Amino acid sequence: MGSTDGEHAPDNGLTLGQRFKKLTERNLPMVAIIYVSSAITAVSTFITACVTGGHWYQQHFNWQAGEYAKLAQLHAGYTLEKFEEELGRPSIQIEISKTNLGNLTQNTFQPRSEYWVDAVTDPHNRVVAYAVTSCSPDFTPSFAYWDGEQSRVVSLNETPFLLALSPLPETASVKAYISGSIGPKYYFAIRSADSISANRSYAWGVSNLCPWKPVKSTHPDAWVDWFSSAARRFGTGGNTITVNANELDKVGRDLMSEYAVNTYAETAPRIDFNVYPDQIGANPMLIPPALSQLPWSGP
Repeated sequence: MGSTDGEHAPDNGLTLGQRFKKLTERNLPMVAIIYVSSAITAVSTFITACVTGGHWYQQHFNWQAGEYAKLAQLHAGYTLEKFEEELGRPSIQIEISKTNLGNLTQNTFQPRSEYWVDAVTDPHNRVVAYAVTSCSPDFTPSFAYWDGEQSRVVSLNETPFLLALSPLPETASVKAYISGSIGPKYYFAIRSADSISANRSYAWGVSNLCPWKPVKSTHPDAWVDWFSSAARRFGTGGNTITVNANELDKVGRDLMSEYAVNTYAETAPRIDFNVYPDQIGANPMLIPPALSQLPWSGP
């Protein structure tokens, strides 16, 4: 005998949603699996969004902390591989000089548009000199050096040149260079290597690879005049002067108090800054014009 009407009604007239509802009503374990799967997917999507958002925030609003951490891992004397591990591949590599250390190579990095890192390497890929130049007033990494009495800190775009300059040992010097109106300009204080500094040399100053941050103004437009006067006074000739730091006159000291340093540099033990044929740190004349701020930097 056939079944009566309404008994075991066929599914042909049901929609897909109705069929799914009937299936889940008869299969509770499947329902549990579906809900757990949905929850996992939702949590995974939320975590991915948080990670992506956090990365975006760090790249645009909190990027300094990550870059400071990278620089804190680096020192002259380390290998080039260590620098590449932290900073990526150098933007510029050029053989610069032949010395008693062998052929030296200048490796210039730009991890971000806000700053440059320069590393001079020997034939064994050891970094014999290391420099950082900040191009942004918001990028203020700090570096410590030993002055023979205590550890001192130089913060780029914050520490005035004069404050970083004093006090210095008798052997400390100031090296300055001025070329044409759109050529390199730099002023560096150099602390030569000795046993007190663990045989390392240190330098800090201003380079027109990046803009100079004014601290105060006492002698506007007087840099070139002072440079010319100092060149005559010390009889050095040419575009470069190097003078003992204690022989700087009042105008020179005042000028160097007007700007915060934008560059810090150090050498490996028993190395001096003569490994640089020109200026200490990244050379603006080697930077592609599209990336260089040369014409707009300096006093």
